[in-house]
Amino acid sequence: MNETEYSPRNHILSKLREDSLKALLPSMELVEFDIREPLYEPHTPIDTAYFPDTGMISIVCPTADGPSIEAVTVGREGFIGLPLILGATTTPTRAFCQVPGRCWSVPAADLLRHAEADVEFSLLLRKYAQTVFDLMAQSTACNCLHSIEERCARWLLITHDRMDSNSFQLTQEFLATMIGVRRSSVNLIAKTLQSAGLIDYRHGKIVILDREGLEQVSCGCYAIVRDAFDITTNS
Repeated sequence: MNETEYSPRNHILSKLREDSLKALLPSMELVEFDIREPLYEPHTPIDTAYFPDTGMISIVCPTADGPSIEAVTVGREGFIGLPLILGATTTPTRAFCQVPGRCWSVPAADLLRHAEADVEFSLLLRKYAQTVFDLMAQSTACNCLHSIEERCARWLLITHDRMDSNSFQLTQEFLATMIGVRRSSVNLIAKTLQSAGLIDYRHGKIVILDREGLEQVSCGCYAIVRDAFDITTNS
């Protein structure tokens, strides 16, 4: 890839020293992902890592009786391919595009080679991994202790932080998967938030109308996630 074509928005890549980024550039390719498009499937070899610049990727855990539950979402603050840096080549989870956007792809072998040669790059990847583990634990506690309305508001705020506008595509089916509830429950909560003037939701598209109001509805877990990942678009 031509060096002049790259302007990093991904937080991990943007924190690399200039010489580290130059060394990685030949291995990078910009790819587009559409909604529902998979990045990897359960128990299949992960041969590529992805560093989102725009959009959002969901990692979900399939269950024996059919429905999937979100493990974590990834935007420009992180990367897809954590098992690779932990010595694994497969995972029982599934990664797919939830909000359309672009990612920088890096072949798994190149990622590992650069991480081994570059201490700074390796440290950034491992710090991100630790943050993901911490926030997955936080999410588990949140799902046990907080109301559906609070969790829904938290999820919408986190997604909004990763977007470049106040609107983004989101179906009720996806949101139900993300917060681990039935679609009918999401429909009721969406109507409540819409009636309160916090969001507009129609035809699979969310528009954030009152950000401050949505923060008041959300549980305190939102601030913990925001501060840990530093995912706001202004960072």
